[in-house]
Amino acid sequence: MSANEAVNTLRNRPDIMMPEFKGSDGFEERYMRERMVELAFEGQRFWDVRRWKKGADLFRNVSVATFRLDEDGHLMLNRAVKTRQWDEKYYLYPIPQAEIQKNSNLTQNPNW
Repeated sequence: MSANEAVNTLRNRPDIMMPEFKGSDGFEERYMRERMVELAFEGQRFWDVRRWKKGADLFRNVSVATFRLDEDGHLMLNRAVKTRQWDEKYYLYPIPQAEIQKNSNLTQNPNW
């Protein structure tokens, strides 16, 4: 089964009936978007972004919404973009020092 066929199997379910993926132009971007939509609210997004090494692109500037009451008691919505720190070291966890002491062949992951 090709990658397009696998995605189309999901998209052709009777309760979904979405247009099929065709061709290979931009497949990676379409696939990443498909995973974001298909697995929404299942806690996979963070791990996908780390696995694809797209953290600097997707997690550095984050859109946030804040609510406040104005002087008349009306609820006001403010949208803003917050800049957050993303270092390349976040793609790997640090190895606990106790594990490094147990096995001298282990070395710490970069920048930890």
